Amino acid sequence: MVSRQLSNEEREHYRTLIEQLVRLRKARGLSQEALDDRLGVSDGMVAKWETAARLPGAFFLMCWCKALGVQLSVYEEQ
Repeated sequence: MVSRQLSNEEREHYRTLIEQLVRLRKARGLSQEALDDRLGVSDGMVAKWETAARLPGAFFLMCWCKALGVQLSVYEEQ
């Protein structure tokens, strides 16, 4: 698989989404470690996602949302 660099706009979208997911995790009283366990990912993965050291793929992004009881929606740009 070939990976590519994200554009600044794509990075900004990820940053905004991840900030929302961090707020939701904290509001639900979940630690990063508890979310690691809930998602079945390696220890410290949620911390890496939350600090943008790594970015989750679509599958784990959807799992992350589901674990927090939220839905990810797509809207057409206006």
